Amino acid sequence: MKIAVFYRKHSENDKVFIVSALQYLKEKNVHLVVHEKLTQKPYFEKIVEDCPIFSSHEDLRKISDIDFFFSFGGDGSFIASVKLVGNLNIPMVGINTGRIGFLTTITKKNFEQQFQLLCEKRFSIEKRKLLHLDTDHALILENHFALNDITVKTTDEDSMCEIEIWVNESHVNTYWSDGLIVATATGSTAYSLSCGGSIIYPTSHVNIITPIASHTLNIRPIVVNADDNIRIKVHSRKTDKFSLAIDNERIIAPTSATLFIKKEDFEISMVRFHNTDFFSVIREKLLWGIDLRNPTIQQLFK
Repeated sequence: MKIAVFYRKHSENDKVFIVSALQYLKEKNVHLVVHEKLTQKPYFEKIVEDCPIFSSHEDLRKISDIDFFFSFGGDGSFIASVKLVGNLNIPMVGINTGRIGFLTTITKKNFEQQFQLLCEKRFSIEKRKLLHLDTDHALILENHFALNDITVKTTDEDSMCEIEIWVNESHVNTYWSDGLIVATATGSTAYSLSCGGSIIYPTSHVNIITPIASHTLNIRPIVVNADDNIRIKVHSRKTDKFSLAIDNERIIAPTSATLFIKKEDFEISMVRFHNTDFFSVIREKLLWGIDLRNPTIQQLFK
């Protein structure tokens, strides 16, 4: 088995776990392919000294027969991993060393157990849809696709945006708000959720459009088909710029730019183990069904 490994955070709190996890994989005769950041810390040197190294999507493309891509960290690390994997169709596994971790399916506690399930092929592959962004301006972007969301926001905290949006050339609305999120089903549990958007089953063929702090109280998020084409135009009374974010990549764009969002031509593959499902993840991460008034439960969170 050949596994590509990515870890960008390098937290001292995670060091012992990451070292032991990589040692465990090598003991299981896994051929490791490691991101260059793993070679920059002395405590990883002996483990990765003979491993092929990658630092970009193109590097990964040149390495044949990678069975899985392991991303250590939280959701931010997983999204960074998606940018590296891109259209290579390598099944991705998230190992959570962060906090919430909706995109991660392995924890520090069950790493060895879940790896054994991987070896026994007791998993399925979930295909996750992506957003693709085009513009009529030459914006400098590292990537034009997003797993979670594409977001526009005002650059002036004291001023709101006027955001016009069309779906398949039909005018949807003009939003007066601090910004707007176009999120995938996967991204519905990210920024969109914190702004009042619905939770959507991650393999659903839909996107959600969610305003950020709408200045009109009757405006609500709206769900559209993933095949729909979305056009966005941002206006501001105080500035000629706005903030544009594609997942965790953020740039400043001119208000003269028009954004065109559609479904990306490729999908990513995520490993889903047979002993977990989306609803169990939601219950765990959002504490559904847990009554914090219960003294026994209170002790668990102290």
